[in-house]
Amino acid sequence: MKTFKLLFQILIFAGLLAGCNKNVEFFENETLELKKAQVEVTVPFEVNLLGEIADLIFDDPECLDGGFPVRAVVETSGNATHMGKVTLTFNFCTGGAPDPAIPNSVYTFAASSFELTGANGDKLFLYNGGGAGILGTNEHPDYVTDYWKSVAVITGGTGRFEGASGELQMDDYCTSVDDYTRHHWTGEITLKKGKK
Repeated sequence: MKTFKLLFQILIFAGLLAGCNKNVEFFENETLELKKAQVEVTVPFEVNLLGEIADLIFDDPECLDGGFPVRAVVETSGNATHMGKVTLTFNFCTGGAPDPAIPNSVYTFAASSFELTGANGDKLFLYNGGGAGILGTNEHPDYVTDYWKSVAVITGGTGRFEGASGELQMDDYCTSVDDYTRHHWTGEITLKKGKK
């Protein structure tokens, strides 16, 4: 009888041990998405900027090589979610031929990279693939003279934005009431948890 009890206890212990090993396997085999969710967070992101044309450089060799007669430099400032007060300098080639595939297109602009800088010095790196300037339409109020819609891809950053990613829909325009450019971007940003 003692042997039977001992054998029974050994079987119970072996069963418990086997069950524990299965739990370990379960945790070791978590999906990549679950692990990713533990280290990243995706949140809404919005940027509002007011800009002034700082310089128009005609016959810039780099721009001319790409078919764009003008380099534009636009200094902007405003606010962004998760960043507070921000500044950004656009430096891009523009004035290319209209895009026949886009109704009311008046010119095109080249792809460019730029940095959105927060008051604390943290930077968000963005890339725009280029696009077309479009004459104002019913989509905007009458005082909008031209606008451009495109996509800004978030390609990283510094400080709490290191490793950031995401995509923003850009809605930018000029008006007949002043010389400022206006920039309103909305989308989502994915940040690494623990970045401060």
